[in-house]
Order: sequence, then C-alpha cells, then structure tokens
Amino acid sequence: MIYLRRITLVDMSESGDKYSNWRTTSSYISTAISIAMVIYVVGLLGMFLIKGKALGDSFKEKFAFEIYLKDSARDIEITQLKKRLKAENFIRKVSFKDKEHALKEYQAEIDPKEDFTMTLGINPLPQNIDVYFEAQYLHPDSIDMLAKELHAESIVKELHYPKDLMYKVYSNVKNISLALLAVGGLLLVIAIGLITNTIRLRVYAQRFIIKTMQLVGASNWFIRKPFLASSLVLGFFSGILAVFALAGTLKVIYDFWPEFQSDLENVKFDLLLYSAMIIISIAITWFATQIAVGKFLRLKTDKLYY
Repeated sequence: MIYLRRITLVDMSESGDKYSNWRTTSSYISTAISIAMVIYVVGLLGMFLIKGKALGDSFKEKFAFEIYLKDSARDIEITQLKKRLKAENFIRKVSFKDKEHALKEYQAEIDPKEDFTMTLGINPLPQNIDVYFEAQYLHPDSIDMLAKELHAESIVKELHYPKDLMYKVYSNVKNISLALLAVGGLLLVIAIGLITNTIRLRVYAQRFIIKTMQLVGASNWFIRKPFLASSLVLGFFSGILAVFALAGTLKVIYDFWPEFQSDLENVKFDLLLYSAMIIISIAITWFATQIAVGKFLRLKTDKLYY
C-alpha cells in the first residue's frame, strides 16, 4: 500500500509539472500571437503607405506631356530639342512620333478606317514629342516652367497635357500620404500600448518569483536578465509571425490583381519593411519588459496581492 501511494504521489507530481509546463508554453504562444497581430497591423499600414506611393508614382509617370511640332521643323532641330529634353534630370523618357506614326496611333485609338491621305491628299496630323516625367518631379511648378521654356522654341506649335488632372493627382497623393502617416503614427502608439499591456500581464503572473528572488539577495540585473532575454526571443518570434502573415497577404493581392504586381513589387522595399517590423517587435517587447519588471522590483511586498 505504501509503495502504491508513493507511485501515485510521483504521478501526480509529474502530472502537475506537465500541466505547469503546458500553461507556460501556451501563455508564451498566445502572447507571441497577440504581439504578432499588432505588428502585422502596423506592417499592413506600412505596406499600404509604401505600395500606395509606388502605385501613385507609377500613375504619375504615365502622364504624357505632348509637344506638337510645326510642319516646317527640320530633322536637326527636332534632334537637338530631343537631346536637350533627355539631358534634364526630371524627365524620364522622351518619345518622338512622326506623321506616319501619329496616323497609325489615331487609327488604332479612334478610327481604324480613317486615312487622311486618301480623303484630304495629305496627313494633317502633326509630328510630336511625348515627354514623361520622373514621379518625384511631377510638380505643378516644374510643369509650368517647362511649358514656358518650350513655348519659346521656334519649332514648337502647341503643347497638350492634362494640367487639371496632373494637379489633382499631385494634390490627392500628397494628402493621402500625409493622412496615412498620421494614422501610422497613431497606430504605432496604440501598438506600443497594447504590447506593453500584454507584456505587463505576462510579468504580473510571475511577480511573486521576482519578489522572492529580490528578498533572497539577487541583484536587479540578475532578476531582469532572464526576462529581457526571453523578451528578445518573444519579440523576434512575434516579428517573424507578422512578416509571414504580411507576405501571405501580399501574395494574395498579387494573385487577385496580377496587373498591379509589376508596379508594386519591389524586393528591396519589402525586405526593409519586414526588417523594420521585426526590429519594432523586438524593441517594443524589450522596453515593455524592462518597464514591467522594474515596476514589480520597486513594488512593496504587501502590494503584490492588489
């Protein structure tokens, strides 16, 4: 009977240890998932900010500034104008269209049966140069300055460009970027608060261990060290989970809208965003643990029960 009783006590002790280990592991995993979800939301907003800017830049660079040339313009004059335009650092691409090219473009876009040479005897469409700006230079002031310079050219007949639409796009992109930055800053503050509260609850469950170690003479650094080491691992693990979730979201977006992939895909910026998410996760978790452990180290023993 005594032997059986000892076996039973040993089994109960092992069962209790397993339950305790399971509670610790499940608490660690749930904390990591909670932090990962917060970091994922922050990363998602960062992705919208970066990809939105990339999409806006791509849209800006598709605007064509059309320079219609006089029929009397000589080839050497056209070549010189093209070279001057290409030399400008704010111009991304310069494309020249002669009369035949302009006619083919007109037939493709408007009326495939139209042939001016048959009805009028001549091709009235002017030759033109299409200018495409670098996105960062598509500013109303830059456009007006270029327009004034081109009007002074003797071979330039007229200029066509969607001025109102360009101004509206510039204004909207600027306002949206500022709004996203403001929301991003607010969301980061909320993320810090949520993660800090999650870490504080986790450390709160071990407040008696902290105070016991302090009472037996352990230094504050000795007590902090395992908590801080654990927080670094927790932050890294949570950041990795958030990165995988965000990468999966990005893949789903590309699968549903493959036409955006060429404009939005940028491995360099993606890696920078993922790295920033992991660093933010580690930093917030580490600082939150530092603050939470410090609070319980300063707390009096009789206050631990409240």
